[in-house]
Amino acid sequence: MTTQSHIVFVLSVSFLVSGAATAKEKKVVLPKSWGYVAREVTLEARPGSSSRKAEPTRLERGALVRVWDVKSQGATSWARVDAINPARLERVTGWVDSGSIESEPLEKYPPDADLLKQLGGQYLEDFAASTTAIARFLVRQRSQEPALVCFLGSRALPYAQLQVFQRSAGQFVAGPHLEFPASEMKSGITRVEVLDLLGDGNECLVTEEPFSTQPELNGVNMVIRRIEGRALRTLWQAPLDFRNLASFPPRPEILRPPEKNIGTPGTVTTAKVGFRAHGPLREPAWKGKIEFHVLGREAPVDTLTFEKVCSWDGQKFAPLR
Repeated sequence: MTTQSHIVFVLSVSFLVSGAATAKEKKVVLPKSWGYVAREVTLEARPGSSSRKAEPTRLERGALVRVWDVKSQGATSWARVDAINPARLERVTGWVDSGSIESEPLEKYPPDADLLKQLGGQYLEDFAASTTAIARFLVRQRSQEPALVCFLGSRALPYAQLQVFQRSAGQFVAGPHLEFPASEMKSGITRVEVLDLLGDGNECLVTEEPFSTQPELNGVNMVIRRIEGRALRTLWQAPLDFRNLASFPPRPEILRPPEKNIGTPGTVTTAKVGFRAHGPLREPAWKGKIEFHVLGREAPVDTLTFEKVCSWDGQKFAPLR
């Protein structure tokens, strides 16, 4: 072999090896399956580039997550999954007890790119598409296949979107949606859970949604919605937190019934909501504390606590106030 031929041969081999290595580097690794979160579970996130360990993330019932690996340790099987935290619209990765999730075939639900293509508009722009995070949830419907409900947002857009996709002719088609003003600090929804509250197989979306109308006038609402045809209908709404220190009354006054005091000037309300069984139903039970404040004093001058069960009237749950 001549020197020139030898050089050409070496360069050709180097090119082929380099090309093979590049192809190997570009190989796309796909998750093994989807995982439906059948009951609430804590995902232990792995530390990222920061030395501080990330806080655990709670996966609510109804979430649909990607499953990347499954391993056994003693008598327990663990799944490595990733999910989108709706509060920050950020991806978190970690391990959960595999017994808390139900495996679904990867091809059963469309990839993110297909969902964004369905929505069109700004979601087709390169930057918006590449930065949009999609938190997925399955909402079971008695007479139909489960709906795929997505909460999605991007720092490129001024709003986040709660979007329903319903299966039609074997494909998921975009259905009703709601938009929420968003910022770098708030996504519009901080928590999503799927519950069968009416006992009829048509599950409800239970969300926690922050609000702020002016400085010192803000809070978080719990909202219960259900998919009805081409709409997301609100069945109930009540504050879990309501701070109104934007103004103060001349004299604090406790109104009757006690729920009338929620959100009045000079009050701070905090509450939790549980669900009480009533036959086949599970009705929201609001239990809260209302503090009454005056200008210039940090501690409340009075505190009121009470509980109220909001019964089902056949169309919606009774309002808290």
